[in-house]
Amino acid sequence: MVILLLGASIGYLIVCCASAAQDFVNGFYAGFYADEPLPPEVRWNIPLGVLTGALLSALLFAQSRVMKSAILLTGDRLNLERERANRQQLEAELRLMKAQIEPHFLFNTLGAVQQLAEGKAPQAAGLTAELITFLRATMSSLRADTIRLADDSAVCAAYLRIMQVRLGARLTFSVDCPPTLADFQLPTTLLLILVENAVKHGIERAPTGGHIDIAAARQESQVVITVADTGAGFGATVGQGVGLQHIRDRLALVYGDNARLTIKENRPSGVIARLYIPV
Repeated sequence: MVILLLGASIGYLIVCCASAAQDFVNGFYAGFYADEPLPPEVRWNIPLGVLTGALLSALLFAQSRVMKSAILLTGDRLNLERERANRQQLEAELRLMKAQIEPHFLFNTLGAVQQLAEGKAPQAAGLTAELITFLRATMSSLRADTIRLADDSAVCAAYLRIMQVRLGARLTFSVDCPPTLADFQLPTTLLLILVENAVKHGIERAPTGGHIDIAAARQESQVVITVADTGAGFGATVGQGVGLQHIRDRLALVYGDNARLTIKENRPSGVIARLYIPV
């Protein structure tokens, strides 16, 4: 930026000097062809014109050097940006390779555990099977921006079955995904965050546990997805967590003002969270 401003300033001085040189040439020729001798003020213009010409040549040379430096600096900057972009691409490819290797190893290990547990520990084998289903679905969805509602509901059901092993009879749930909405696309992780919140802040905090109901319905030009629990209900930070803010940010980014998240109290206890997503 400084070099460009300096080049512009030199260019302005060149224009001024060129105008002065033109005035000198016009006056010189007019006096040269006149019959009368040159007046003193004109004779003084001769060295001034020579000086102006020299200054003009120096400014032209300086401007050429400045422009050359600006071009070289721009080229260096472009090369640095190109190298940075190449490095970021290589790092992204390396991360992708790691992300592909690590799940493969994990699934193979869990599959071996499941085979060892079958017949000897049926509950452990069933839990491992649910864990494989949940991890495979979540890892696949994390690589995409959207997910089918049917697939997202299956992920949430697998997660809740895993939590049932730990919470036992304290957790019951139901999932209602109409076949007409099975292929509806929504941003990944939104529904799972609401289900996790229902377990963490609702069911686990309630001494007797509770029930989680996941349902979806079409309302005019929107799909309304509801996660309702009968757990502990509102706390001091309900509706203000990082996960819920993430949902609001994703909805605003993808849909603008056409989508929203609402949180309200359930009766007689618990919380109802609803996603309103345009079709």
